[in-house]
Amino acid sequence: MKVALIVPGSSAAPNVARDLVYGCWCKGRRIAGITFPPLSLLSVGTVLKQAGHEVFLVDAPAEYLTPDRVLDRTKEADAAVVLISSPSIDEDSGLLMMLKEKNPGLFTIVFGGFAAAEPEAVLSRPGIDVAVGGEAEYIVRDLLAARSQEKNSWKNINGISFLEDKKFVRRDAYPLIENLDELPIPDRKMLPENVDYFNPVIKRMPYTTMFTSRGCPGRCTFCSSPYFYGRKYRMQSAGRVLKEIEFLSASGYREIFFRDENFTASRDRVMDIADGIKERNIDMSWIGSTRVDMLDRDLMENMKSAGCHMLRLGVESGVQELLDNVGKGISLEQTRKAFGWARELGIDTHAHLMAGLPGETKDTLRKTLDFILNDIKPTIMTMGILTPYPGTPLFEDLKKKDPGLADGTGVTMKNLHTGGEHTKLLCGLSPDELSSFIRRAYRSFYLRPGYIFSRILKLRNLDELKRLTIAGSQVVGFVQGKD
Repeated sequence: MKVALIVPGSSAAPNVARDLVYGCWCKGRRIAGITFPPLSLLSVGTVLKQAGHEVFLVDAPAEYLTPDRVLDRTKEADAAVVLISSPSIDEDSGLLMMLKEKNPGLFTIVFGGFAAAEPEAVLSRPGIDVAVGGEAEYIVRDLLAARSQEKNSWKNINGISFLEDKKFVRRDAYPLIENLDELPIPDRKMLPENVDYFNPVIKRMPYTTMFTSRGCPGRCTFCSSPYFYGRKYRMQSAGRVLKEIEFLSASGYREIFFRDENFTASRDRVMDIADGIKERNIDMSWIGSTRVDMLDRDLMENMKSAGCHMLRLGVESGVQELLDNVGKGISLEQTRKAFGWARELGIDTHAHLMAGLPGETKDTLRKTLDFILNDIKPTIMTMGILTPYPGTPLFEDLKKKDPGLADGTGVTMKNLHTGGEHTKLLCGLSPDELSSFIRRAYRSFYLRPGYIFSRILKLRNLDELKRLTIAGSQVVGFVQGKD
């Protein structure tokens, strides 16, 4: 079977970071134009290739493809696989409907957090044949194997939903993949040639991403990850991670951006990975994401010595009460310590923050900005309006207050993290008030002369200067009111 892995474009922004399965994506100038290779799709595609299918990737944003060009590239495909989210579903559906009109035999499959949380809503959109309700690798493999053998036997595969005679059908859940080591190394040769995914925080090109674990031990009420992954944290062994790192190094990559929700959830594993990188003399720099309560100075020192140059940390707010309101499970003091250790060790930091948490006021926003500027002093920061994603406790609570939230698709790629009427339910502040504050926070943080000068002093080569200039122009555009 000929299978197209499709990354649709968006009218909202040329860049959408749509590689995370559970659907928490970002886009536009607010994130400095960052792009990521679609590794979650590649993981599915690699399993399909091993099963004997002919698989190819069509990354519309990366290749600047119009819908007509996507159609031309996929006109002979038997099946199409797309990773979706609630903000992207209507645009994605529109593309798939167009593809099916020109190729009526095309079998369309979507997966991701929204497909798992609201499959009936997903299937109410045209152009979609199957919604996958969990980890897609084995479900899609089994689904296409069944469809190849007998016309309707695919309808018995667990983990899927579909419409039959216009009636919604949902099969039993497919079991989670217990041993992540058994998943093959994603075939990055499927990525488009001569495309460098832009990322200003990367120190060395070419770079790629890696996923080495699934889920998170945290229980933040706004996050889709723990609930998508069955509230179970699973990870690849240190040996399997090192095997892929060595493979990537031999393939010419010089930096890895680990996209795990919580890279340091197992301290021992990260210590073994760091030790293994040094013992094997692997020349690789890297970035990881984690929680401030899952770090200590010794761990960070070992990570630094093994090539880690940046940590991305969920700060969310500078007000303890607001953190508690969303079940974050961290203290402001833990945040201060983590960022302090990073400065001492020379590790750059990326602080992720959200405006509009339950209980947010203009005063708490001011306190958060002060916390960023004067307490933790991150290298970079991003901030967006808190988005209630279907399938999270936060969304379910809001839906009780306002059934008009429906399937959550009132938040689209156009207003994602910069708008949404749900803010009034959460904190009483309007989307305009929150959006205005976020732009002011960016201006206060990024346009400080001392900050700009310090960033320039850290530049090591012309490539870094070029990436910083591009990112800076994106951020300035966002501050000026452009999305």
